[in-house]
Amino acid sequence: MNNLIQRFARSTADVAIMRSTLIFIFALYGTYKWFDFEVQALEPVISVTWLNILYTLFGIAGGSYFLGVVETLTFLLLIAGFSRPAAGIAGSALVIVTGLITLSLLPQLGEVDGFIVKDVFLISTGLAVLKHDLCRWNAAGGLRCEGRR
Repeated sequence: MNNLIQRFARSTADVAIMRSTLIFIFALYGTYKWFDFEVQALEPVISVTWLNILYTLFGIAGGSYFLGVVETLTFLLLIAGFSRPAAGIAGSALVIVTGLITLSLLPQLGEVDGFIVKDVFLISTGLAVLKHDLCRWNAAGGLRCEGRR
């Protein structure tokens, strides 16, 4: 049992699981943005917040499609991050930015919504994957992350 614990502690399985979870979430919600049910669900939320600028620029459906493009780009970069740390860094940064933008809507909505609060989890997971990819990207520069070989 101790050997199994030691192998897991030295592995990057945790980061692979976190990255895969982010990919799943962004692929799911990014795909939803292209369907009418999501366009209609987002309209009452976005129209009363500063993100209403998307509707001004692109229309109601176009605003949803714009968000879909951002979320699709995010999960594609996260997938590429399995083999290319720079892509993973960009994908993780997008995870963090989208989470912060979503959380910024809370004061304007006037209520705590579990759908929006999930972004706290996304931000923290994005930060962990970002740290891992930064270590991989900068390994040639001598940066070493604790607990990783």
